[in-house]
This record gives sequence, C-alpha cells and structure tokens, in this order.
Amino acid sequence: MKLNEILKAGHIVPAIWPVDFDTAANPGDFVSMKDYAYGLVVIQIGVTTGTAVVTMDKAALVAGGTTTLAFTKYYRTGMKLPITGASGDFTIGETVTGTTSAEEGYVAIDGGGYLYLHTVGSTGWTDGETVTGGTSGVTCTVDGSATEEDVLLEATATSDTFTIPAVSNRTYAIPIDADSLGDGYTAMQLDVASASAGCIGSAFYALFQGRYNKYPMPSAIYD
Repeated sequence: MKLNEILKAGHIVPAIWPVDFDTAANPGDFVSMKDYAYGLVVIQIGVTTGTAVVTMDKAALVAGGTTTLAFTKYYRTGMKLPITGASGDFTIGETVTGTTSAEEGYVAIDGGGYLYLHTVGSTGWTDGETVTGGTSGVTCTVDGSATEEDVLLEATATSDTFTIPAVSNRTYAIPIDADSLGDGYTAMQLDVASASAGCIGSAFYALFQGRYNKYPMPSAIYD
C-alpha cells in the first residue's frame, strides 16, 4: 500500500484529549463501527503517580448507552531483557525482580536467552545482576542491557477490565472486532475511571478495514 493510501483504508478518531485522569471520570467519545471491521483503542499515559481502571461500553448509536463491551485481551508496553544461566523456566505472568536494581517486570515470554517483560518500573536493569521469579523461584543473570522498549505485549483482561498501574510513559491498546459488538450494536466507547492520583493521559481510536475505500474515509462520530 502506498503511503498516501493508508488513510484511505482506515480512520483515526480522538477518544480522550490529553487530561489529568485524576480530575474526574473520563468517558471517551462514542464512535460508530458500522463502516469499519476492526478498531484499536490506544491509551497513552504520561507522568502518573496514580492508577486508573479501564472498561469499554457499546451502544446502538453514538448517542451512547451503558452496556458493557466485553474484551479479554489487551496490550501494554514491554521490553526485552537478555539473560543467561536460567535455573529453569519462568512462569508466564509471574513477577521477576532484579536483586541489584530492584527493577520488576511481568513475564510475557520466556525465550530461553531472553525474557519479554511487561515493564513495572523503568528499564534500568543492571548487567550481571540476578533476576528471581516471584512464583517459580527460577533465577538467571542479566546479560547486557534491556532493549525493544517500544514493544506491546499481550495481557489478559479480568472481567472485561484492567487497571493502568502507576507507571509513567506507557501505552495500552485494546483490539476490537466490530462483529464482537453483537446484533443491534454499532458504537463503542472507552471509559477510563478517575485515577487514584495525578495521571496525565490521552486516548484515540484507530479504525481499520473500511467497508469503503475512499477519501476522506467515512466519519465515525455520526451514525
């Protein structure tokens, strides 16, 4: 696809403009999926000292509604940590901790010579330090520096929700299939609850596989 054709097959719509999520509840705008097959809800967090709960809603029209939109998977910022000398296999989802840096991360992938981690803190792991699995008890040694700090790693939502942790400069994404809205529903909405403390954030919807290929692509803020 040519570069100038990208936005003739998809559409980007603001959901929540940059704001302090601690001020109040943060319902995003409703967008219509009737002209698009897939959507990606992207949340970007800047400086934060608080946590915030994320849910999704669906409605028949962009005028709104209060029906929960079910989702089980989302993605969050991660990184790749090179390791050596692992005493066994780490448990997916467990927290690992560095003994020198006190860094922490949730294991998404154990690749043998590396771990892909959902980052809990920064990426200041120390070369040569011991890393210990909080559930498995497995240990290893950091072998170099963390890389690929922009990767998004899959995580599991619990009861159609997840909580943004108090970790600054992170991205979260929720993939939505228009068919998953169900009969009679065409609109979706992101909802970020009031944060527990200061939390600067914003969000947008990226809509893909338009049912029409044209310029400009159909609006998603009207039915």
